[in-house]
Amino acid sequence: MAPPALPSLLSVLVIEDNPGDARLVQAYLEEDRVRPFAVTCVSYLSEALDFLKTHTVDVVLLDLSLPDSIGLGGLAQLRLAAPLLPVVVLTGTIDEGLALEALRQGAQDYLVKGQGEGELVRRAIRYAIGRSRADAALRESEARFRALFENAGAGVILTDAGGHYLHCNPAFCAMVGYSESELHRMTFRDISHPDDRDAVTQLYRQVIGGEIDSCDITKRYLNRDGSVRWGRLTVTPIREAEAGRLHRAVAVVEDVTETKRLEDHMRLAATVFENTGEGLFVTDNRRRIIHVNPAFTVLTGYTPEDVLGKTPRILSSGRHPPDFYERMNESLTRTGRWQGEMWNRRKTGEMFAEWLNIAEVRDEREQLTHYVAVFSDITSRKEDEERLSYQANHDPLTRLPNRTLFQERLSRALTRAHRNHSIVTLLFIDLDHFKQVNDTLGHLAGDCLLQQVADRLSSCVRQGDTIARLAGDEFTVILEDITEARDSAVVAQKILSLMAEPFDLQGHEARISSSIGVALYPTDAEDPQTLIKLADAAMYQAKNQGRNACRFHSESVYAQAFERLGLENSLRLAVERNEFELYYQPVFAAATGRVVALEALLRWHHPEIGLMAPDHFLPLAEETGLILPIGRLALDSACRQARVWLDRGIAPPRVSLNLSPRQFHAPDLASDIQAALAASDLPAAMFEIDLPESCLTEREADTDAQFARLKTLGISIAIDDFGSGHSSFSLLRQVQTDTLKISQDLVRNPADSSGNAEVIQAIVAVAHGLHIRVVAPGIETVEQLTTMTGFECDMLQGFLFAHPATATEITAFLLSGEPPPVLAKRK
Repeated sequence: MAPPALPSLLSVLVIEDNPGDARLVQAYLEEDRVRPFAVTCVSYLSEALDFLKTHTVDVVLLDLSLPDSIGLGGLAQLRLAAPLLPVVVLTGTIDEGLALEALRQGAQDYLVKGQGEGELVRRAIRYAIGRSRADAALRESEARFRALFENAGAGVILTDAGGHYLHCNPAFCAMVGYSESELHRMTFRDISHPDDRDAVTQLYRQVIGGEIDSCDITKRYLNRDGSVRWGRLTVTPIREAEAGRLHRAVAVVEDVTETKRLEDHMRLAATVFENTGEGLFVTDNRRRIIHVNPAFTVLTGYTPEDVLGKTPRILSSGRHPPDFYERMNESLTRTGRWQGEMWNRRKTGEMFAEWLNIAEVRDEREQLTHYVAVFSDITSRKEDEERLSYQANHDPLTRLPNRTLFQERLSRALTRAHRNHSIVTLLFIDLDHFKQVNDTLGHLAGDCLLQQVADRLSSCVRQGDTIARLAGDEFTVILEDITEARDSAVVAQKILSLMAEPFDLQGHEARISSSIGVALYPTDAEDPQTLIKLADAAMYQAKNQGRNACRFHSESVYAQAFERLGLENSLRLAVERNEFELYYQPVFAAATGRVVALEALLRWHHPEIGLMAPDHFLPLAEETGLILPIGRLALDSACRQARVWLDRGIAPPRVSLNLSPRQFHAPDLASDIQAALAASDLPAAMFEIDLPESCLTEREADTDAQFARLKTLGISIAIDDFGSGHSSFSLLRQVQTDTLKISQDLVRNPADSSGNAEVIQAIVAVAHGLHIRVVAPGIETVEQLTTMTGFECDMLQGFLFAHPATATEITAFLLSGEPPPVLAKRK
């Protein structure tokens, strides 16, 4: 076998105390011109050891007989100082035992001086260097293998033909819980799961027997602590170089216990996902559905093809407000999950209740990847709960709330009223003569009566109010968001009227009445129980005073409520009977003193009170909406009277009628005016409507359109009380106003220190610039007259000139043709 290739120049350290022998060895080494040696000679071992500390050499030639070292001791010291340095012993002693011992202690060769020529020495040195380097490479290879073997993440084992463990790396030992020394006394069967032993043994025999080249198998190991570990093995046989016989095998073992657990878990989860009765669906992080289970289709009617790629919004029922979903998203963001009840819609359109659980899925970097939702249909359960709740909280006969639900709703009503600063009214109702119906017609008739009473009570209240049956013939009504006690009196009066009407009890007519007690929160009481007691006590007062009556707990509230209620009832009768009359107040031209217009003012001939001025009943008419029919009556009357004056040849240029904001915004106003003008055959130019300034400033959506409709009729438009608010002069041109009536507050104090005079001057100047007539109303003194005429107002009106009068009186005044004395004097 040829020695390995050597470098072109090899360094040799010769340790020889005999100068002649040293020169001879040096000559042997230097005479090779093809592959020369660099030779260094020393006489002492100590010199060699010092030299090696600072120099590198490829080989050492060592004499065993030195001044400071005799025998193999020098070799031992040299090996201790440079363990990997190749050493060739060169000695004059022929001793086979010594040679063998030298080789055993690490010498690469043993040469005897005088035996052999230079080529033998050179060849020995080269072989020593080659063997040393081969050994170094082998050691490095073994070290790398050992490092891999010891530090491999997977288990590595070497077994013999019988399956005995020969070598096991730490990873495998850690996996099975045994030390390597313990495993050396075992075979693979000893730590294999009983269910896997026969199959693994058969495969191992096939590998060792050469039937198969290698095998991959997943098996279970019995850990020392009794647990089971799963391993995935790749087994490869090792063949002897000479005979080619298989007698060992190496296996790489990967611990797949966690993988198997996850696989089993995923398999179980997949089985549950596909076979559970609950609907499941998975979305991506953008909430697009990517997978649904069969139960999803069963519960919703949607197939996977219907929903994949869509969001769960496809199931939305529309029953939940936006803040419901905002709270859901907030919970998902904060906690990563949400659960609760919600309503969804099936593919058929049918709504169903579900219990829904939603959870986030995040990866190992905590990045959101998916949402998983699980829901179950709880419609039947909800229906059962609602049915049981209804039965527990409602009277089975009348289906009205019972005492329990009444108490709960009353408490909630008071809480809301406290928060909203509103009024709650409690009506305590007891039926009069109900026992007589039971005794004469029987209990079935009595039950029928109670059911009809419940129906009649329901027709008297709003949808949000509560009617309850407490017991027997006792009922209660909770009225929320009440603004005035009068509203409660209206409801109570309606109930009294309906209860007094006859009842048809399966062919038998029955007449009863009712007694009602009323208590108000917070006027009478601030807690539910006290409010109930006070309403109950007021009901007994009504019974004691003759029944078929209503009593308030508070006498002052009672008087106020029924006084206002009586006025409202009288006002309604007044509309039916047309108890109204128009009075007229003249408007005079400032320059001539002639009548240029008549303002129509409403009066009510109350059958009991007498003549009532408008400020006593118009606010109530406006509040109740009666102002609209009253206004139509006034409109028709004004037009008819103007036609009468026109026919007699004494008509003023215009008749002016006041309208309220509610009348102005009525959609039928223009058609009503047109109908009244047509019915009386009155020219539109003779009619003027007088609107408050608020119609101009507090603009609503229909304001401009309403002004436009009125102007197309050809009538005049006057703005009353101008200057009392924050009017915009630009709006006057926009609505094409014909007349401005200055606010009476300005007229009464035209020269006070608050700048009224400047305001009046500005109004007059702007109005004249827009060709609008200006009226100074409410003049009661000569001083006011003097001041207002000084501002160049076009028209004057007030008690100083004439009081409102009946049509007959105004007719006589017009026929006289005389201006008021105060104006005549000025003229």
